Amino acid sequence: MARTVNYQNRADKIKKLIDDLVKEMATPSAPVTEKKEKLKLSQIDFENEDLVTLMQIQARISRIILERSK
Repeated sequence: MARTVNYQNRADKIKKLIDDLVKEMATPSAPVTEKKEKLKLSQIDFENEDLVTLMQIQARISRIILERSK
């Protein structure tokens, strides 16, 4: 019997884990602020970004992928 994989559940679990990590990494000294302007990935200097910012970028990309995969 063939196994079926529920990719939506897997995507939801991954998104939740990423969101939890972002919340955990956010500290009072580094408040989470959303930028109103849209940036292209080519405009971001990933090498010089702090960990919290990188995790926020990762979480946002995960949400976009999840929304578009529906």
